[in-house]
Amino acid sequence: MTKLDDEARAELRELEAAHRLRVPRVVDGPQGPRVTLDGVLVTSFASNDYLALAGDRRLARAAAAAADEHGTGAGASRLIVGNHRRHAALERSIADWMRRDGVRLFATGYAANVGVLATLAGPDDVIFSDELNHASIIDGCRLSRARVVIVPHRDLAALERALGAHLGRRRFVVSESLFSMDGDVADVGALAELCRRHEAALVLDEAHAIGARGPEGRGIAAEAGVEPDVLVGTCGKALGAFGAFVATSGPVSELLWNRARTLVFSTGLPPMVAAAVDAAIGIVRGGEGDDRRRVLAVNARRFRERVPRAGGAADSAIAPVIVGDDHEVMHHTARLLERRVYVQGIRPPTVPVGTARLRVSVSAGHRDEDIDQLAAALDDALRR
Repeated sequence: MTKLDDEARAELRELEAAHRLRVPRVVDGPQGPRVTLDGVLVTSFASNDYLALAGDRRLARAAAAAADEHGTGAGASRLIVGNHRRHAALERSIADWMRRDGVRLFATGYAANVGVLATLAGPDDVIFSDELNHASIIDGCRLSRARVVIVPHRDLAALERALGAHLGRRRFVVSESLFSMDGDVADVGALAELCRRHEAALVLDEAHAIGARGPEGRGIAAEAGVEPDVLVGTCGKALGAFGAFVATSGPVSELLWNRARTLVFSTGLPPMVAAAVDAAIGIVRGGEGDDRRRVLAVNARRFRERVPRAGGAADSAIAPVIVGDDHEVMHHTARLLERRVYVQGIRPPTVPVGTARLRVSVSAGHRDEDIDQLAAALDDALRR
């Protein structure tokens, strides 16, 4: 392995020289507005735990009870002996919540996007993909072997021109609803109308909106009164647990059961995780969920009032502060940590070259004084 090790070391040196070497930090204890990071208690604005449920004891108790009853692992793929009744119950819960006939659980949102696109699209098809879509969508497009047309970010006129110019056996428009690095929102209603007029299917990734947006936390599509052909949601962000789901029609869900390789060849979610997600949905759908979403929106607006240069939609939990230079953004992350505030610097290839940023993520668990602390720390860091 000496040659491989040497080549790996050389590539790591290149990443370090470009200020793009990634070094993981270690969290101790539950997620929340405050976490112990590398042994230091900090106020965290780096998590996707938008409703502050990841550390909620109700989810932990549901998981513990299920683990005591069923053990920790599913044991196998769901198509062999890993299809636990907890999985079936959770799929029914999500179907009722999302008001769709067919739901399939996946291990991760990444696996869900790859599985959906690689299953539904093929070499004779065309996928129209927003240029800022998540890496999982990009990889799903590649694995599908369909022709992929990259559309400028949220550019409806460009999408309409592309739909008029590129024909295929089947056509798919795929977009995030709430973009994970920019915090802006797709015009889902307009996307649905373009798909209707051009006979294309709409695949919508609601990973960062499920739980955090829309009636009962059903996302931006529900907010807009739109039913996409396929909706991808995650359980590890606002729902505070782990896993992902695809909500769609009965026939499409059955096809995924049979053909989605990231589902067919993956061990099922631990039953205790399914129990935790079910508990989270009960919270998210009710009045407490409404209250948390209201607080989340208020916190997002408060932060943007304090830091006007922050991007994203006014009430989006994701608020990027564009810095530009890769080295400089990590310098700012270090400066913020000196103030016991954690905001992760995001660099290429996660975002386009020249757009390195501090990705601020507020939650319903943050207090006014937390946001004021962040704003003051950012002002200090960005002036240096």
